[in-house]
Amino acid sequence: MSSEERSPHRPDSAPALRLFFGLWPSPEAAAEMSKWAEDAHALCGGRVMRPDTLHITLAFLGSTSPERAEQLMREVPTWPAVVDDLILQRYGRFTGPRIVWAGPGRSDADRVPWLDSLYDELWGRLAALGWQKPASTFRPHVSLLRKAGPCALDQLGRPPLLWRPQRCVLVASTPSPGGSQYQVLAAMPLAGLQD
Repeated sequence: MSSEERSPHRPDSAPALRLFFGLWPSPEAAAEMSKWAEDAHALCGGRVMRPDTLHITLAFLGSTSPERAEQLMREVPTWPAVVDDLILQRYGRFTGPRIVWAGPGRSDADRVPWLDSLYDELWGRLAALGWQKPASTFRPHVSLLRKAGPCALDQLGRPPLLWRPQRCVLVASTPSPGGSQYQVLAAMPLAGLQD
Protein backbone atom coordinates (compact mmCIF):
# COMPACT_ATOMS: atom_id res chain seq x y z
CA MET A 1 0.00 0.00 0.00
CA SER A 2 1.42 3.40 -0.94
CA SER A 3 1.57 6.25 1.55
CA GLU A 4 -1.11 8.05 -0.49
CA GLU A 5 -3.51 5.11 -0.06
CA ARG A 6 -2.99 4.71 3.72
CA SER A 7 -5.54 6.66 5.75
CA PRO A 8 -4.05 8.68 8.63
CA HIS A 9 -6.90 7.37 10.80
CA ARG A 10 -6.21 3.68 10.26
CA PRO A 11 -4.66 1.82 13.22
CA ASP A 12 -1.72 0.57 11.10
CA SER A 13 -0.60 4.13 10.47
CA ALA A 14 -1.26 5.58 13.94
CA PRO A 15 1.88 6.22 15.99
CA ALA A 16 2.61 4.37 19.21
CA LEU A 17 1.81 6.17 22.46
CA ARG A 18 4.20 6.56 25.39
CA LEU A 19 2.03 5.60 28.37
CA PHE A 20 2.25 5.60 32.15
CA PHE A 21 -0.02 5.52 35.19
CA GLY A 22 0.36 8.27 37.77
CA LEU A 23 -1.07 9.67 40.98
CA TRP A 24 -1.78 13.40 40.67
CA PRO A 25 -2.06 15.93 43.51
CA SER A 26 -4.61 18.67 43.82
CA PRO A 27 -3.55 22.06 42.40
CA GLU A 28 -3.01 23.28 45.97
CA ALA A 29 -0.70 20.36 46.82
CA ALA A 30 1.11 20.80 43.49
CA ALA A 31 1.74 24.46 44.39
CA GLU A 32 3.35 23.34 47.66
CA MET A 33 5.44 20.75 45.81
CA SER A 34 6.59 23.52 43.48
CA LYS A 35 8.14 25.26 46.49
CA TRP A 36 10.20 22.11 47.09
CA ALA A 37 11.25 22.29 43.43
CA GLU A 38 12.18 25.98 43.68
CA ASP A 39 14.39 25.32 46.71
CA ALA A 40 16.12 22.46 44.89
CA HIS A 41 16.55 24.53 41.74
CA ALA A 42 18.25 27.34 43.66
CA LEU A 43 20.84 24.82 44.86
CA CYS A 44 21.12 22.36 41.96
CA GLY A 45 20.02 24.19 38.80
CA GLY A 46 18.40 22.09 36.10
CA ARG A 47 14.89 22.26 34.68
CA VAL A 48 12.01 22.69 37.11
CA MET A 49 8.99 20.49 36.50
CA ARG A 50 5.81 22.43 35.81
CA PRO A 51 3.20 22.26 38.61
CA ASP A 52 0.69 20.53 36.31
CA THR A 53 3.17 17.70 35.67
CA LEU A 54 4.01 16.84 39.30
CA HIS A 55 2.96 13.27 40.09
CA ILE A 56 4.03 9.86 41.36
CA THR A 57 4.50 7.30 38.59
CA LEU A 58 2.91 3.95 39.44
CA ALA A 59 3.61 2.14 36.18
CA PHE A 60 5.61 3.15 33.12
CA LEU A 61 4.42 1.22 30.08
CA GLY A 62 6.52 2.96 27.42
CA SER A 63 5.77 2.77 23.73
CA THR A 64 2.32 1.23 23.28
CA SER A 65 0.32 0.48 20.16
CA PRO A 66 -2.95 2.39 19.66
CA GLU A 67 -4.88 -0.90 19.91
CA ARG A 68 -3.41 -1.73 23.33
CA ALA A 69 -3.94 1.87 24.47
CA GLU A 70 -7.62 1.64 23.47
CA GLN A 71 -7.96 -1.60 25.43
CA LEU A 72 -6.54 0.12 28.51
CA MET A 73 -8.83 3.11 28.06
CA ARG A 74 -11.81 0.73 28.15
CA GLU A 75 -10.54 -1.25 31.15
CA VAL A 76 -9.09 1.45 33.42
CA PRO A 77 -12.40 3.09 34.48
CA THR A 78 -13.39 -0.28 36.02
CA TRP A 79 -10.21 -0.57 38.14
CA PRO A 80 -10.65 1.03 41.59
CA ALA A 81 -7.69 2.82 43.15
CA VAL A 82 -7.65 2.82 46.96
CA VAL A 83 -5.70 5.88 48.13
CA ASP A 84 -4.88 7.57 51.41
CA ASP A 85 -2.62 10.33 52.68
CA LEU A 86 1.03 10.65 51.66
CA ILE A 87 3.73 12.66 53.40
CA LEU A 88 6.65 14.00 51.39
CA GLN A 89 9.55 14.20 53.82
CA ARG A 90 12.84 14.16 51.95
CA TYR A 91 14.78 15.04 48.84
CA GLY A 92 16.57 12.45 46.75
CA ARG A 93 18.46 12.11 43.49
CA PHE A 94 18.66 9.67 40.60
CA THR A 95 22.22 10.27 39.45
CA GLY A 96 22.10 8.78 35.94
CA PRO A 97 19.09 10.75 34.65
CA ARG A 98 20.02 13.74 36.91
CA ILE A 99 16.58 13.91 38.52
CA VAL A 100 16.00 15.50 41.93
CA TRP A 101 12.84 14.28 43.63
CA ALA A 102 10.73 14.47 46.79
CA GLY A 103 9.68 11.25 48.45
CA PRO A 104 7.72 9.76 51.33
CA GLY A 105 9.49 8.27 54.32
CA ARG A 106 12.89 9.16 55.68
CA SER A 107 14.68 6.42 53.73
CA ASP A 108 14.06 3.88 50.97
CA ALA A 109 13.36 1.29 53.67
CA ASP A 110 10.26 3.23 54.83
CA ARG A 111 7.25 1.87 52.96
CA VAL A 112 3.73 3.24 52.48
CA PRO A 113 1.50 0.13 52.71
CA TRP A 114 -1.51 1.46 50.80
CA LEU A 115 0.77 2.74 48.01
CA ASP A 116 2.59 -0.59 47.74
CA SER A 117 -0.80 -2.35 47.59
CA LEU A 118 -2.04 -0.05 44.83
CA TYR A 119 1.19 -0.62 42.88
CA ASP A 120 0.88 -4.41 43.20
CA GLU A 121 -2.83 -4.44 42.29
CA LEU A 122 -2.27 -2.24 39.25
CA TRP A 123 0.58 -4.40 38.01
CA GLY A 124 -1.54 -7.51 38.60
CA ARG A 125 -4.18 -6.09 36.27
CA LEU A 126 -1.57 -5.01 33.72
CA ALA A 127 0.13 -8.42 33.81
CA ALA A 128 -3.20 -10.03 32.95
CA LEU A 129 -3.19 -7.86 29.81
CA GLY A 130 0.34 -8.83 28.85
CA TRP A 131 2.58 -6.22 30.48
CA GLN A 132 5.55 -7.35 32.57
CA LYS A 133 6.07 -5.91 36.05
CA PRO A 134 9.54 -4.39 36.52
CA ALA A 135 12.01 -6.43 38.54
CA SER A 136 13.24 -3.30 40.33
CA THR A 137 11.84 -2.17 43.70
CA PHE A 138 9.08 0.44 43.53
CA ARG A 139 10.52 3.77 44.74
CA PRO A 140 7.65 6.27 44.93
CA HIS A 141 8.74 9.85 44.29
CA VAL A 142 7.69 13.15 42.76
CA SER A 143 10.24 14.37 40.20
CA LEU A 144 11.04 18.03 40.89
CA LEU A 145 14.03 18.76 38.61
CA ARG A 146 15.49 17.25 35.48
CA LYS A 147 19.07 17.75 34.26
CA ALA A 148 20.06 18.88 37.77
CA GLY A 149 23.69 19.70 38.51
CA PRO A 150 25.69 18.30 41.41
CA CYS A 151 24.58 19.61 44.79
CA ALA A 152 24.39 18.61 48.45
CA LEU A 153 20.72 17.74 49.00
CA ASP A 154 21.28 17.57 52.76
CA GLN A 155 21.36 21.37 52.65
CA LEU A 156 17.70 21.35 51.65
CA GLY A 157 14.82 20.99 54.06
CA ARG A 158 11.13 21.77 54.10
CA PRO A 159 8.41 20.85 56.57
CA PRO A 160 6.75 17.54 55.64
CA LEU A 161 4.00 17.95 53.08
CA LEU A 162 0.79 15.99 53.69
CA TRP A 163 -1.31 15.36 50.59
CA ARG A 164 -3.81 12.87 49.20
CA PRO A 165 -3.82 11.98 45.49
CA GLN A 166 -6.70 13.60 43.67
CA ARG A 167 -6.51 11.42 40.54
CA CYS A 168 -5.05 8.07 39.45
CA VAL A 169 -4.79 8.25 35.67
CA LEU A 170 -3.49 6.66 32.48
CA VAL A 171 -1.44 9.29 30.68
CA ALA A 172 0.11 9.66 27.22
CA SER A 173 3.39 11.58 27.29
CA THR A 174 4.68 13.52 24.28
CA PRO A 175 8.22 14.93 24.48
CA SER A 176 8.70 18.60 23.62
CA PRO A 177 11.57 21.11 24.02
CA GLY A 178 9.95 22.71 27.08
CA GLY A 179 9.25 19.39 28.81
CA SER A 180 6.85 16.54 28.13
CA GLN A 181 3.21 17.28 27.43
CA TYR A 182 0.73 15.00 29.21
CA GLN A 183 -2.72 13.91 28.05
CA VAL A 184 -5.00 12.02 30.42
CA LEU A 185 -6.57 9.08 28.56
CA ALA A 186 -8.52 7.40 31.38
CA ALA A 187 -9.00 7.60 35.14
CA MET A 188 -9.28 4.93 37.81
CA PRO A 189 -12.14 5.65 40.24
CA LEU A 190 -10.74 6.59 43.65
CA ALA A 191 -11.75 4.99 46.91
CA GLY A 192 -10.51 5.66 50.45
CA LEU A 193 -9.15 3.12 52.89
CA GLN A 194 -11.80 1.54 55.11
CA ASP A 195 -11.46 2.28 58.84
